Amino acid sequence: CASPAASSFIIDCASWRSTARGETKRKDMADQALAVLKTNGFVVLERLLSPEDVAPLETEAVQYLDTKHEGLMKQPLRANRQQLTLPCKTPWTSDWLIKHELVLELVARYVCNNLAGGRTQEEQQSGLVQWLMAGAELDWFRLPEAMPKPGRLWDYPAEGCSEVGNADEKGPWLGRVMVTKTPPGSPAQKHHRDINLPGPSAQLTIQVALTPLIANNGPLGYVPGSHRMGMPGYEVIANPPLGSVVLYDSFVEHRGIENHTKQHRYAMYYEFETRGLFGGYTEDHFGPRAAEHTYAFRATVDPELRSWVDRSTPATTAAASAAASRCRSC
Repeated sequence: CASPAASSFIIDCASWRSTARGETKRKDMADQALAVLKTNGFVVLERLLSPEDVAPLETEAVQYLDTKHEGLMKQPLRANRQQLTLPCKTPWTSDWLIKHELVLELVARYVCNNLAGGRTQEEQQSGLVQWLMAGAELDWFRLPEAMPKPGRLWDYPAEGCSEVGNADEKGPWLGRVMVTKTPPGSPAQKHHRDINLPGPSAQLTIQVALTPLIANNGPLGYVPGSHRMGMPGYEVIANPPLGSVVLYDSFVEHRGIENHTKQHRYAMYYEFETRGLFGGYTEDHFGPRAAEHTYAFRATVDPELRSWVDRSTPATTAAASAAASRCRSC
């Protein structure tokens, strides 16, 4: 992330911790990060966290993944990776890690696609086509026609679909909190999207690298703009310094780069998503006791996240009105 060409994907957040809450500098940082995220489908919040706080988490992750846990089981990922739900306890529940103000604000302002709510696969596909024909603007998902569809599927999402939140509220909720290991010699993944329907702005993944990243120890590469179906012909390999956080739309094309080193690479991931989204996960995906930790994390994070959603309502309402005006002029 040190090259001049990469600077357009990075927000230097090192001063966040020394800037008081409510200061203009924080607001500007959030606005800039949101603009980069909306344009590219990912944003690097460089040095947002203290590297001294993050560094001990790698040892915690190693010990956790190397230990058998009753009711929990690791699952394989593409290209030799492994993944496991994290336990809802210290240090993984630290406010600075799982409830960072800037991250929650960006989630609240970005995740607006409720098209999966109450709709069948065919209905979601139809909605995605309408979005493309309308110009592929993310704020299209704030229009009335993209809101959740009342009915049984909204009240009781189908198996494999996200049951986050409740049927009385739309918008983002915490999904899952996981740790991933990329062993030495792991090959590169093929480009992929973590979700297909209902399109962009429905799930946002947060990556906190626990191992210092270099270009060939398994960092992620992203295709800028692919969340809006753009294909620039190149990818950006994000290997920022320890303490950085990467936010990426799960609909953006990306891949894990090969790990050519002799060391394992560890990273924490957590997701925010809208109700009804098909992610392929069931409650017992990581074992019969995984749901206990998932629900505990949600109980910890969701109240604060939803307060950010409420605070963002005036801005999102204005964005919806602007999107509606643009659609009428098309």
